[in-house]
Amino acid sequence: MSALEDLKHEHVLIGRMLTVLERLAEEVDDKPEETAKELGEALQFLRGFADACHHSKEEKALFAMLSAKDAAAQEPVRTLTSEHDAGRTLISQIAAALPGLGRGDEEAQRAIARDLTLYTRMLRSHIDKEENVLFPLAEGAIGPEDAERLEEAFEEVERGMGADAHERFEGLVVALEGAAAGAHHHH
Repeated sequence: MSALEDLKHEHVLIGRMLTVLERLAEEVDDKPEETAKELGEALQFLRGFADACHHSKEEKALFAMLSAKDAAAQEPVRTLTSEHDAGRTLISQIAAALPGLGRGDEEAQRAIARDLTLYTRMLRSHIDKEENVLFPLAEGAIGPEDAERLEEAFEEVERGMGADAHERFEGLVVALEGAAAGAHHHH
């Protein structure tokens, strides 16, 4: 799988998590405690996978390489990088409000619902920009040697994550998707 295919593949998994987050944003008011528990798990995914794995690959390898090769990529790369930072800030805010949500604090509920909505909207449009603007630019700009370097850089990020990271994170998404399906049957 090429480096760009690898990123697209990860976008699919991140997209599935965004669907889970959209549901949790709606459930914050009705079921704050359950939502807090599920959100805690979702944050592990967002920090461990979306950020530490996926965004690292983009920032450390793809973005840097593209900016150096193609002036046209510099502006989108700046935008996308600042969106990664904005996402990290929102995730920190959600994490900070989680204990309050677990206690049923209304201010925490409102903050989390708002931040989740901002995060999911931003990340959906962000992924869109990468796939429709940046990746096509990359396909034109990256030669075979660069492609090989990218894949090596990605493998290094993967090694830092541990061997079963992808399976583990996919399992987390599947579990949260299952929680949605099972939400109506209280065990």
